[in-house]
Amino acid sequence: MFIEIVENQETFELEIGDSTLTLRRFDSEAYRQIEKRHTKKQKNLRTGQIFAETDEYAVNADLLDYMIIDWKGIKSPLTADDVPCTKEMKNKLPGSVKVQIIEACDADSITDNKEKKESGGTL
Repeated sequence: MFIEIVENQETFELEIGDSTLTLRRFDSEAYRQIEKRHTKKQKNLRTGQIFAETDEYAVNADLLDYMIIDWKGIKSPLTADDVPCTKEMKNKLPGSVKVQIIEACDADSITDNKEKKESGGTL
């Protein structure tokens, strides 16, 4: 297996059960830009020192939105209807699914995963 650089235009599919998510990996620059958008400089009124405060929830929400491009087979438990691939719906995914998405998008290689899948190996 080779380590592959992250290309902005690369995409891959992750199958979880009967659902398929179209994803993209993220590099440190993409993460830095997202984190920068949600970091504010604050001043400690008592000491006068300036410090940075990051809204980690907003960073995680934007990162998830960045990684998930599209999906098929994501359903509402109440209506069994497909739900649209929006930022709001992405944030409603179960935590265990989010973990799988992050692990897939932070992998060393996406072609190695494709080769394993095609050969019947496990990821």
